[in-house]
Amino acid sequence: MRRVVYAGLGAMVAATGGYVVVYLARWEWQRALMAGELLLVSLIVLVAVAGAHRLGRLERRLGELAEGDGAGRGAPVRLAAVPSQRPAAPFAERAGSGPFAGRAGGGPEDDAPRFRWLEPDQDAYRVFIPVLLGAGILVSGLAALVERVATALGRGGVTSGRVRLPRALTVPSGGVLAGAPDLTPPGPDRRARLRVAAWALAVALVAALVVQEMAERTQDRPDAPVGAVASTLVVQASTHGYTGAATADPLATRLWEYCKGSTRPYVEDGGVVPIGGRRYAFVARPALGEHALRRMKGCLEDAVIDGGRFRVVSVEPADD
Repeated sequence: MRRVVYAGLGAMVAATGGYVVVYLARWEWQRALMAGELLLVSLIVLVAVAGAHRLGRLERRLGELAEGDGAGRGAPVRLAAVPSQRPAAPFAERAGSGPFAGRAGGGPEDDAPRFRWLEPDQDAYRVFIPVLLGAGILVSGLAALVERVATALGRGGVTSGRVRLPRALTVPSGGVLAGAPDLTPPGPDRRARLRVAAWALAVALVAALVVQEMAERTQDRPDAPVGAVASTLVVQASTHGYTGAATADPLATRLWEYCKGSTRPYVEDGGVVPIGGRRYAFVARPALGEHALRRMKGCLEDAVIDGGRFRVVSVEPADD
């Protein structure tokens, strides 16, 4: 289910982003703004879904850690109290009797268990360390005796200094790693670097081409003179809903007044002529160049005039 949600959101982001680019290339600003808003909403929802999923994983992980593993699963974790770091009391205050005696002050840490043999006692004999030292000496002597016997009874061997080692423990002639595979780390893979460089170059070229194409389609540039007196755009009009007008004639007039200022330079002369079948001829003088004609077509098809819809059917002289 999570993959389906991510796939749907990814398709929404790709579609809205593509429509933003298309509408910008067509100079249809209202539609580009709407597509941009949908793209922003899709990105916010995608980030929210990803964040919620990540927070859910962290919550489940914390719950598993709190419950514990194995037999302790389901039991709450209890943290042991950390004793306060108080300075040690003087020797006279710590002296006392009993297994847990020796602390003064009546604090909560007085009930903490202590090792009896660490308590200062004037009548006790200090035999703990001597016993350990004596046991260590005996164990060391026993180990030396076992080593001597094993060397004497071993078959063959090699003398290394004053110690005779069995042949099984001698170092091979080629060293400890004789016959082992080469453990030297491999050097840098040139093919991998070339692949990465090729992918980076391809991405850079595609990005440059996209930017150049968008610049060619959306930049406002001066047009070369056109060898015609005027430009005529035939527009098909349609209405939906309540428009407040019996015909589309006033809508077409308002559309012309709105869009004739979208070109550079502005259209100074011209007008709208109804030619029947809800079609209108928009005549612009002087004739429009490539970029001005593109802006005019985008404005005519993108404008929202009281529920009216307009579609450019033909252009004279025809654009390239």
